[in-house]
Amino acid sequence: MKVLVTGSNGFIGKNLIAHLNEMTDIKVISFDKEDNFSKIEDSINEIDFIIHLAGINRPVDVKEFYEGNTDLTKKIVDLIKNKNIPILISSSIQAVKDNDYGKSKKLAEDYIKENLTNYYLFRLHNVFGKWCLPNYNSVTATFCYNIANNLEIKVSDPNNSLELIYIDDIISEFINVIKTKKATYYEDGFCYINPRYNITLGYMVEKLNEFKESMSSISVPNTGDEFIKKLYSTYISYVKVNELVTSAKMLTDERGFFSELVKFSGIGQISISSTKPHIVRGNHYHHTKLERFIVIRGKAKMRFKHIITNDYFEVDADETDLKIVTIPVGYTHNIENTGETDMMFIMWCNEVFDSNKPDTYFRKID
Repeated sequence: MKVLVTGSNGFIGKNLIAHLNEMTDIKVISFDKEDNFSKIEDSINEIDFIIHLAGINRPVDVKEFYEGNTDLTKKIVDLIKNKNIPILISSSIQAVKDNDYGKSKKLAEDYIKENLTNYYLFRLHNVFGKWCLPNYNSVTATFCYNIANNLEIKVSDPNNSLELIYIDDIISEFINVIKTKKATYYEDGFCYINPRYNITLGYMVEKLNEFKESMSSISVPNTGDEFIKKLYSTYISYVKVNELVTSAKMLTDERGFFSELVKFSGIGQISISSTKPHIVRGNHYHHTKLERFIVIRGKAKMRFKHIITNDYFEVDADETDLKIVTIPVGYTHNIENTGETDMMFIMWCNEVFDSNKPDTYFRKID
């Protein structure tokens, strides 16, 4: 399938083409503002689908709104109206507003409706995600870039809200339309992207500042929240790559080393530990804290004994058999290096360590 993408060098266009180029059954024909319209005319007979993303939202002259949003759309429509080539066009929720940008988008929408039948008209909300130009027309991109680069941001009213959609959700839906010729969310003649996130500017700034603070630590935000996951990925895309490296603290003694690697907001932490031959670690129990051990180097024996019933069991593990062992609450436990080389294991815990409430009680296994 040959897919024409207009606005190929724009924010959405770059992301879409990056995905389409990964698909072996699609060939992309790109068109951007530097290209002559004859490029579309010359290839129109071999095109199977059109994604029309090209448009103007920050012109020098108001008339550019109509040239880039209305007139270009009319030229494409006139070229295909007798060919039945399906076209997906990105419009905007601004099309209902009484400004030149909105008017130019509305005129393009109306022309499509009047002249075509095989179309998918998407009214997009505020889009965020990687590769969006900051300090242009996206407050999310501007805030991400400025905060990541220690630049000033201005928030006139932190209670102002905006409705956001994420770039990969858009791309997923566009590809779905190409493949199935059906839109998932359709209402009153327009297609929409879901999910949509209604958040305040104050909330966004708060989260972005938290992300910035976390860059020099091992803490990461609660990416179990879909919006936080997407906003965090977006923020990281604006951080200089050389600033994405931090160091973990390593605690060493005669037994080996221990290091906390990642602390997750609300879901615990991951640590790594090395143990010298024939050394035993542990001999303690927890009431609520859960742990999981994975031996990734060397050999180990894990022992467990119930603190009341004295029920006992043990597990052997080594690097050739990556056993994932959950440590039950109410069992005192230890892990011994039974090999002749250093043993290393990764440990997940269901809570971030709190020295004021460690929930760790010493009891040796006899």
